Amino acid sequence: MSLSDIIKHLPEQSGVYLFKDRSGEIIYIGKANSLKNRVSSYFTRNYSHSPKVKQMIKQIDKVEYIITDSEMEALLLESRLVKKNDPYFNTQLKDDKSYPFIQITTGNPFPAIHLIRKNSKIAEKKASNYGPFTDVETTRKAVHKLRSIFKIRNCSQQKFNTGKPCLDYQIGLCSAPCAQKIEQGEYLKKVKECSLLLSGRYRVLLKNLKQEMKIAAQLMFYEKAAKVRDTINMIEKVISQEKTSRTYQKKLDSYIQEDITKNSVQRGLRGLQDFLKLPMLPRLIEAYDISNIQGKMAVGSLVSFQSGMPDKKRYKHFKIRFEQGINDYAMMREVLERRFSNCSLKKEQLPDLILIDGGKGQLSIATMVLQELNLPLNLVSLAEREELLFQPGVPEPIMLPRDSEAFFLIQRIRDEAHRFALSYHQKLRSKIIRNSLIDFIPGIGEKKKTQLLTKFKSIDHIRNASLEKLKELPGIGDKTARKIKDILEIRHDFKLQE
Repeated sequence: MSLSDIIKHLPEQSGVYLFKDRSGEIIYIGKANSLKNRVSSYFTRNYSHSPKVKQMIKQIDKVEYIITDSEMEALLLESRLVKKNDPYFNTQLKDDKSYPFIQITTGNPFPAIHLIRKNSKIAEKKASNYGPFTDVETTRKAVHKLRSIFKIRNCSQQKFNTGKPCLDYQIGLCSAPCAQKIEQGEYLKKVKECSLLLSGRYRVLLKNLKQEMKIAAQLMFYEKAAKVRDTINMIEKVISQEKTSRTYQKKLDSYIQEDITKNSVQRGLRGLQDFLKLPMLPRLIEAYDISNIQGKMAVGSLVSFQSGMPDKKRYKHFKIRFEQGINDYAMMREVLERRFSNCSLKKEQLPDLILIDGGKGQLSIATMVLQELNLPLNLVSLAEREELLFQPGVPEPIMLPRDSEAFFLIQRIRDEAHRFALSYHQKLRSKIIRNSLIDFIPGIGEKKKTQLLTKFKSIDHIRNASLEKLKELPGIGDKTARKIKDILEIRHDFKLQE
């Protein structure tokens, strides 16, 4: 799978992404609330990147990712992978600042939790360090969340019998060991639980806490069970909030993307106006296409684009009435005449631009029809193979720049007209094939055929029905039911062999 395909199919979940160069070496590791949005931003043309990031992007040959359940899990996983692999650009993009760590001190009876850097003055030798992390602000928020859950102190206090708790105790960020508000054993248990979460083992932590709550409840230690329950709820709430935040961000991103799309479409419409020298912006564009197999079951399609976006309420199908062999020109004439007849014009708004799928021949027919109907509408045809635009009275074809918004817009409209025509053609073909199979059954007239299709809905259901079910229909006895089964099964087997 190519790099562009990988980026296109990235999930919108949180996780960690790894950029690799051609040799397979990891050159950068990052985390994201939405892998799709974050990774795609590196390859967006209009996105402003620093020189270092531009240098990194040039070396990216492959993208790998790991999905996580929450932003915190992504933060912890990113930290472990950066520490293990030490990617070149993770160091280069830090502007010579050292990475942040989360530190839990171990050199005193009541450990403290801090955000530190390696050269920080508050860093202690006797401590457990978790990291490095790449995002200081996210790490700072993580420490605050951990303290709100486990009530671990953040101060430099060394004495634990002061008798007066600080403000952190009042606002629920500390259990105040300095004022002897908690026993050492209980405090160390909370530190251990916090370490489990920092190690990315929050599922184990939640399992242990739920077991502890259950035992406390069975022993009728209801106050303790309630406290454990509150801790569980806080942990789950943090994870839930992160998921909710990602949902909100996804909606926000969709609004931003919608604005980007609208701007892109407007540029495309203005480009078409300039390239085709139209007197006004082509806000309403209609595109026409013909689909048939050697002149049989021919259909026409009309798709409508309002301000560059599909207006499906105005889409139309045309079952071609012309039955004199293969003649795409005559079929196009029929579709345009039916669309722009006096009856239709009373109900429908006239388009600012008509797009015909085809070359000069199709353009000549369309021009002739509009002249006969006395409709001076802007008209252009798109030759599929060369992707050239032809206009009436303009000798040379127009080649739109292949990277222009106008080119992308005209392609999208033409492809939609082709898809819409093809889908209708396939629907008619399936209906004809379905009905023709029943015609092979002797003794089945229109009335019984209608009864069969009404009851069983499809040929497959008729073929798979039991003899008893078939005989429930009026006029179908055992002999006729067996004929139906035999002939449909033979036709089905023959079709599979083909």
